Amino acid sequence: MTQNDSLHLAAQYLAMAGKSFIASKPDDSHTNLAWNSEEKQLESRSLNEGGLKLALNYQEYSLDFIHPKSGVEASYPLVGARHLDIINWISREVKFAGIAKEYNFDLHYKLPYLGAFDADFLYPEPNPGEITKLIQFRWLADKAIQVVSNQFHSLTQPRIWPHHFDTGAIGYFDINKKVSVGLGLAMPDDMVADWYFYVSGYHGTDAIKTDEFKPLKNGVWRSEAKWNGATLTATGQSMPIVGAFLSEAIKAF
Repeated sequence: MTQNDSLHLAAQYLAMAGKSFIASKPDDSHTNLAWNSEEKQLESRSLNEGGLKLALNYQEYSLDFIHPKSGVEASYPLVGARHLDIINWISREVKFAGIAKEYNFDLHYKLPYLGAFDADFLYPEPNPGEITKLIQFRWLADKAIQVVSNQFHSLTQPRIWPHHFDTGAIGYFDINKKVSVGLGLAMPDDMVADWYFYVSGYHGTDAIKTDEFKPLKNGVWRSEAKWNGATLTATGQSMPIVGAFLSEAIKAF
């Protein structure tokens, strides 16, 4: 299991807190997460009127309940943690916080990890080098999306979707409101073997094909049956390069 695998699994506790305590939304956005660059952590949406959130702190490798005024109110280290013990801890803490609803860990999608959440599964020791790299990737994604925000009529806030664990945002143009662009950071998959930044365009719900677009200075166009868009591998990239890649691809659409 890689370092990112264990973080992906741990992020599900945040997503299921959203599912348990926040009014359901058709696009499932009540389960998605935000990246806090200052604290180097993923955060759920507010779980009660007081602004309580459940966070996954990358650097401390812990699950934390955080309050906007008092900060960390309870913390659970992940090293050697068992799934059931984490569930019991979350359930206890939300009761202390005065949340009447029950915490239910009930994934409505499948994750690609055999044995995840089994009774004998233990969260492994963190790899500091990998943690640092993953923090950098999340920071780059949020910062780069912010940098190119002036190219859109409107742009959603970057959010991390717990199923695919990607940072994503959607932008809409003034010049043609029927065209939208999805952009962000994705995990390695069967298309790209590294973490990668991406831009894809849509006319309504139809993907815009990119096979006749001019080559990019950074990154490549992909025109495939299942996906059309631009990708740039994330490893070793700087903020100027990522920003330039997103900007050039956005302008092409």
